[in-house]
Amino acid sequence: MQSKLEWLVKQAFRKWESGLPKAEGEHPDEEDLACFLEGKLDRLKRDGLIDHFLSCEACAGILATQLKVKESSAEELPGELLAKVKKSLFIEGKTQLLEILLKLKENVFELLYTSGDVLVGQELVPAALLSSRQIEKIRDEITVLKDFAKLRVEIKIENKPDNYFDLTVIVKDKLTSQMLKDIRISLMRGDLELASYLTESGKAIFEHIQPGKYTVELFDIEKKLAEILLDIEI
Repeated sequence: MQSKLEWLVKQAFRKWESGLPKAEGEHPDEEDLACFLEGKLDRLKRDGLIDHFLSCEACAGILATQLKVKESSAEELPGELLAKVKKSLFIEGKTQLLEILLKLKENVFELLYTSGDVLVGQELVPAALLSSRQIEKIRDEITVLKDFAKLRVEIKIENKPDNYFDLTVIVKDKLTSQMLKDIRISLMRGDLELASYLTESGKAIFEHIQPGKYTVELFDIEKKLAEILLDIEI
């Protein structure tokens, strides 16, 4: 017998589905979505749904929510769809989070994943498009930007000799682009605080950092504003 919760979920799904805008291909029904999440679709049907998720923001958002609720692994999703799903999760979530995953090899950065956008020359490129444009590998420095509720955070990672890097964090007002004052920017490795600056210029520089996993935390007087997860592999 169908539970009340299951009935409510079905009704909510149908109401959501009825209001969807048109997109490439048909919107998946609840059965198709469930089969997709459980890996029960044939190759042709699965590829068709992936194309649809990439072209339909609403369905991609539902997919992201379902992955979050089910605590499912999304690692088997294609890179472009995975990036879109993760971006949806971060937008919906309460945590102001930016992820950057890089590999450092022979003095070249290879961007494995980021939930922000990447500055290539003077152009801001969504991370999901980097692979198709064959610009994942960057020699000297990489700059990632992400907008939060009221902030625009710019992360610049500069390649240095002997497998070290410098990290620059810039914090601006999202609307005015003015550098923000009285922001504390802290660099953490695990539970250890490596450095912390109360900046009046909206900018902090951390030098001579070894590859590894780090967290950069941004605070104002009252609360945490944003968090950056940085993982640089060799």
